[in-house]
Amino acid sequence: MIKNPFIYGEVVRGEDFADREREMTELTRDLKQGERVFLVSPRRYGKTSLIINVLMKLQEDGLYTVYLDLYKTPSFAQFLELYAQEIAKVAETKLELIIHLIKELLPGLRPKIEVTPNGKPNISIDFRIPDRDLFQLANEVIEAPQKLSIKKGRGFVIAFDEFQEIQNFNKETVEKLMRASFQHHSNVAYLFAGSKKHLVYSMISDRSRAFYKMGKLMPLSKIPRDIFANFLEQKFSETGYTVEKGLINAVLDITEDYPYNAQLLCHKLWDWCVDSKKVHRELLDPVLNQALAEETPLYIALWDSLPLHQRRTLQAIASQGGGNIFSHSFIEENNLGAYASVQTSIRLLVKKGILDKENNTYVFTDVFFKEWVKRKMS
Repeated sequence: MIKNPFIYGEVVRGEDFADREREMTELTRDLKQGERVFLVSPRRYGKTSLIINVLMKLQEDGLYTVYLDLYKTPSFAQFLELYAQEIAKVAETKLELIIHLIKELLPGLRPKIEVTPNGKPNISIDFRIPDRDLFQLANEVIEAPQKLSIKKGRGFVIAFDEFQEIQNFNKETVEKLMRASFQHHSNVAYLFAGSKKHLVYSMISDRSRAFYKMGKLMPLSKIPRDIFANFLEQKFSETGYTVEKGLINAVLDITEDYPYNAQLLCHKLWDWCVDSKKVHRELLDPVLNQALAEETPLYIALWDSLPLHQRRTLQAIASQGGGNIFSHSFIEENNLGAYASVQTSIRLLVKKGILDKENNTYVFTDVFFKEWVKRKMS
């Protein structure tokens, strides 16, 4: 049975990864040279897939690599535990050697072996220590990659995904602690990636913050349309499908060139046409309606959580676009009340990750939510 070639909602590797050749080359080169890079990308741009593919290339070139998703570490202790585990695991494969390495590099930690529900042994680290000792122990963990790189004679690359979440861990103390070590790590390159642009930019542009001008800034743009369109059309063709002329551009118009949403819509079109293997433009609207229907419970929950003024602001932007939203005519035409109220709603919607600012225009971070608002709430 032929597998659906359009992948979304998970990390995409190898031939399933669309383009990003320039970014792959640039990031791989910078990290091999030991640089510190801040990768900033809106959600659904394929940031995590780019990071994983870069790390795979660096592994092939003989470097140690560690990937950490800070969304999975809601506390500083959990972050340090995962960090220590991953650092040790990347250098050794046998459990006893991993434990030995942890004890050697991190003498303040107590590694132990646990059996997972599927019966496999796994290393865990006991971080049940008083908060007053946590930061002293944190210094050991943060210094471990540099020590391990020197010991093994191999370069190290650490990728922190959703790095802005570090601000939830006693922001000033943790950031200062990390910078104090990172700036002396000549054998370790760091990739700090984030999807909340306003938070990441604040970390690196505010003179009072520890990560001020700590490294190179690399904003991630959308994939050029011609390249992405060719990629999507090729995926249909490789599985024996024919696509009506103009359909791919119509998909990219609706999804505003967001890789995640375009892959999702093409995935559903592929499933819809699995018998005929012929994809026509007239199918686009019913397939989109199906996609929106599947997301409706989540969108209703989100909509219900928003105050009335924020809903009206979203309705206005969904129908008229997010440019000139502070103009008198826009506010008056959409009955948005006072200028200050619009400012407040926009600020909060950006903070919640519902809106983002691109080229002086406010846009929905989820274009399907925008389409849902237009179709269901206007």
